[in-house]
Amino acid sequence: MAQFTLRQLEYLSAVAEHSSIAAAATALHISESAVATALTQLEKAVDATLLLRRRAHGVALTIEGERAVRLARSLLASADDLVAELSPGTLTGTVRLGCYPTLAPSEMPRLVRILEETYPGLRVEVGTALAEGLHDGVRNGHLDLAIGYGHLLDEDLHHEVLHSLQPYVALHPDHRLAGEDAVQLRDLANEPFVRYDRSPSWENTQAILDEAGVSVETRFKTDDFELARSFVGAGLGWSLLVVRSFSDKTRDGATIVEKKITPPASAANVVAFWNSSRPRSRVEPFLTALRKLHPLP
Repeated sequence: MAQFTLRQLEYLSAVAEHSSIAAAATALHISESAVATALTQLEKAVDATLLLRRRAHGVALTIEGERAVRLARSLLASADDLVAELSPGTLTGTVRLGCYPTLAPSEMPRLVRILEETYPGLRVEVGTALAEGLHDGVRNGHLDLAIGYGHLLDEDLHHEVLHSLQPYVALHPDHRLAGEDAVQLRDLANEPFVRYDRSPSWENTQAILDEAGVSVETRFKTDDFELARSFVGAGLGWSLLVVRSFSDKTRDGATIVEKKITPPASAANVVAFWNSSRPRSRVEPFLTALRKLHPLP
């Protein structure tokens, strides 16, 4: 039987994530030599070359290395699950959480604070990615749990609905409809439109417009959420958005107003999701913290 350690597997996973022994060592808070030595020992234990070390160019995984990283992350996740099952009241070590980019500012900081206050021995790492990246990260064990949109979720992943976001119209304060309680999309059809173009937001927006029977004249399109708001704040058009900002101010200090849509458009569910092979007890602490942030009405 090959003799290797979970620590060596952890180092391999970190090097694969950062594409560099130096960067992995920094993330792990250990020396480069310790990481390099552990990887050499791991390669000897499994009798395979896992990494190609390229001076000044970081490292590259071999085919065997790519397979080893997938298996290593699965083993590390299983080891964490074992600890969680045997010590249900504790949560220690490092956990990795992922989130859709536009949701992260409102979800991640408060979640991390609750987790670290509840579990002092826990170290939380946070990353952002679009749907495909989050799904892959959860499947391969690189992420313990992720937050995204329910309508994008693959069927093989377990999930829990956290809350729903209602689409709204963003207008300049001087817009003729800015004083209304709610607006109909058809009343904006012929006005310049600011298109938030990050997938799948635009696809969702197009579905809402199609449902309302409205065609728009796109003046600007951007995959930057704050830039879309700033275009509206500058009076250059209106926009249809889902994620809300905690301020009516744009990055450049302008003001926008948010208006309900009538009739209401379909809401977007925000969900927490995880690998279906993981014990519920492993993800329950995260879900408990999220329920504190999003109590049921």
